[in-house]
Amino acid sequence: MPEQLIIKLVRMDEANMAMLERKGVITRLRPSREDHRLSISQGTGKGDHIYRSDEKYGGHSLIRCAIDNPEFTAFATHPDNEEFLLLGGVGEKKLVLLVALINREEYLHKFENRTLSAADFIAVECVFNDPELSFFVMHKNFPHGECVLGPGKPSTFYVTESARLPLDKIPFGPTYEIILVR
Repeated sequence: MPEQLIIKLVRMDEANMAMLERKGVITRLRPSREDHRLSISQGTGKGDHIYRSDEKYGGHSLIRCAIDNPEFTAFATHPDNEEFLLLGGVGEKKLVLLVALINREEYLHKFENRTLSAADFIAVECVFNDPELSFFVMHKNFPHGECVLGPGKPSTFYVTESARLPLDKIPFGPTYEIILVR
């Protein structure tokens, strides 16, 4: 019998996204972000990297994603960053993003010792098309996965990542079962 982890489903809002950013899990991409502004002279332009993907994973790619699974069956990490672009969502099922608040190494240690707890996760009900919330970088090596809730069409969104970035699945079930509550 799997151990049940009861995780409260929270809204993708300013407080929860700011907490994920403080913990180093994500970097939000939002309008007028002061630490992303460049100092330039009038009449000039400039571009600068927020981060660079490791070349060993190839050029950058834009991926369209569709989720129609009520369970977190593809819980995984990537060895480099990826960007979530939550565009769309009209008439679609609610998308839930389950994110570990610990990195892959700590997750695997806790999994092996059967010490994972609900406090190691956040389950965020995603918000689409919001310039303050819907665009962010998922940092490398943080376990995450998606599921959907409710009626509608499959939930769709975009991800950008390196063309050869592997999806490194990590163990979850049957040892643990996620129960979402409101």
